[in-house]
Amino acid sequence: MLNLRLEGLPEEVLNAVVRMGVASNRTEAIRLMILHYNEHYGIQPMTPKMEREALIRRIDEIDAEIASGKRKVLTAKEALGKYAKYLE
Repeated sequence: MLNLRLEGLPEEVLNAVVRMGVASNRTEAIRLMILHYNEHYGIQPMTPKMEREALIRRIDEIDAEIASGKRKVLTAKEALGKYAKYLE
């Protein structure tokens, strides 16, 4: 477990990542940022198993958000809005 105090710009960025829906909460946002930093600088290569586990964990989180009503799933027509006519 890690206790981390953030203030100023780092805290604003963290909150914005959650608000934008990139991550479901602040903890997940920090995890994603660490993984991005790792990928950007090539610190520790991810194995295919690690990539699968991370993907499965994220899919499970999204499924839970959908089930709880925190995330809405749109049909293709809803997502396209006024451009839905081009689907036909």
